Amino acid sequence: MAGKLISVANMKGGVGKTTTVVSLAEALAADNPAASILVVDLDPQASASVCLAGDDILAKMIRDGNTIDGFLEDRLVTQDKSKSLKIRGSVSSTCHAGNPLKISLVPCGPQLRIVERNIVYLLTARNLAMAAIEQKIWKLFETEILPLSNLYDYIIFDCPPGISTISEVAIRASDLVLVPTIPDFISVYGLRAFYQILWQTRTAGLPLPKLLPQVLITRFQRNLKQHKEYVERLEASAKLKDPMICVLETKVQQAAALAEALSKGDEIPTFNRKYKGVTSMLDQLVQELKGVLHGN
Repeated sequence: MAGKLISVANMKGGVGKTTTVVSLAEALAADNPAASILVVDLDPQASASVCLAGDDILAKMIRDGNTIDGFLEDRLVTQDKSKSLKIRGSVSSTCHAGNPLKISLVPCGPQLRIVERNIVYLLTARNLAMAAIEQKIWKLFETEILPLSNLYDYIIFDCPPGISTISEVAIRASDLVLVPTIPDFISVYGLRAFYQILWQTRTAGLPLPKLLPQVLITRFQRNLKQHKEYVERLEASAKLKDPMICVLETKVQQAAALAEALSKGDEIPTFNRKYKGVTSMLDQLVQELKGVLHGN
């Protein structure tokens, strides 16, 4: 059975996307020691890449052009078809049950936005319409990234804030789109536009996402009236006859421990020690997402 593709995305930044990507990848790997996880970083801030690989390894991969932006530039700008996608294996320093977590990484470098712009400029100069450019990127994704689902149980895309061309392709290809959202006015405000752009707008040659966006409440404070009210609004919206979203039962509490867990130190921690205090929440999230992916 092919692995599952999960995009972690939100048009708003600062909602915990990277924290969600890294902790979810490690939680999925800890849940099943036989499972292999691939994280594809599509955010030029490269936060997921730094958290998983560390500064030194990431710097070398950027210098060598072994990043997602380097790959896109080789294949679509310089059109060097001999270049393949570079995957760094065994990037997690976290262990579980005595073994390192099986997590691999396609890192991102800071040039991704520039590369995406150059792709558009170059192909536009060749009289290709935007729809044709998106189809070219989709075709490359289809031939080079989708087949990796035969090698990995889960492929997780860390999407940047907003909607870039490459992240739109990843979202439309994914089996599940996870939308970390703080329950406040600013974070919730863009959800409708996010849904309309990707779930109601057809792009030539690109499919609509398979499932409704799965909203994950993050940085939740139970004693904050505003947070409780916005959770209630989101849950009511998910129960409408034609909902735009689904709201996961799992809620990520406001907890410094989760953010601190992503700091890559010299110590090689166990999963339970690294995520002390939030392991039960991560296990609940993993089981809930597996249920959604498998229709349970």
